[in-house]
Amino acid sequence: MVAEMAVLVPVVLVCALVAMNGAWFANLCAKFDRVAMDAALAHGVSPAGEQDATAAASQVKAAIERAMGDPTLVLDVSVEHLDPLAEGIFSISPARVRFTCSMGYRPHPSSFSVAGASFALPVVATHTRSIVVDASTIGIGGEGHA
Repeated sequence: MVAEMAVLVPVVLVCALVAMNGAWFANLCAKFDRVAMDAALAHGVSPAGEQDATAAASQVKAAIERAMGDPTLVLDVSVEHLDPLAEGIFSISPARVRFTCSMGYRPHPSSFSVAGASFALPVVATHTRSIVVDASTIGIGGEGHA
């Protein structure tokens, strides 16, 4: 009976950790989808200060980091202009812009030691959300859509 328990306990423990990490990742993905859309609409349409794609991407990323509240997540935001004339005089405001926000999650525990041997999991689960913003239709008194 002791031998059976010695084999069964690690298997049950690993299954519990996989289930816990899967549930936590699903929770983070649901929160990230809401937060990324809100940040892209709030900060991507009209970034404070410099009105260019780099400023918009950095402000969207900062807003997502604040809202997620987990410093262990790896966040990235990239911007792609969908209108060919968007690169000219007006860089963000009158153009359609695609914000691609991605989140990387490293399972817990990501490293452990057994009998003096250390193991590190090279796994990072990623989730990506793409939001297209048309800045010309979002404004005060107008209809807005994303």
